[in-house]
Amino acid sequence: MNLLPLEVLPGWPQPEPVSDMLLMFLMVLGPLGFGVIVALLYFGPKLARERRERELKASSTELENTRPN
Repeated sequence: MNLLPLEVLPGWPQPEPVSDMLLMFLMVLGPLGFGVIVALLYFGPKLARERRERELKASSTELENTRPN
């Protein structure tokens, strides 16, 4: 499945035809994977901070409950 005919300069080897699965990977899965990586880099610190705050809050309430009055 070639969208355009491949033309090469004289003296260069002819390229091999590209499979449909490779085109699907390059045009769909590649950009989606890149987007997931960028989203994790952007939202990762925020998610980690929220998780850390939740754990600290939970541990502080546990300490308050075990403290003698």
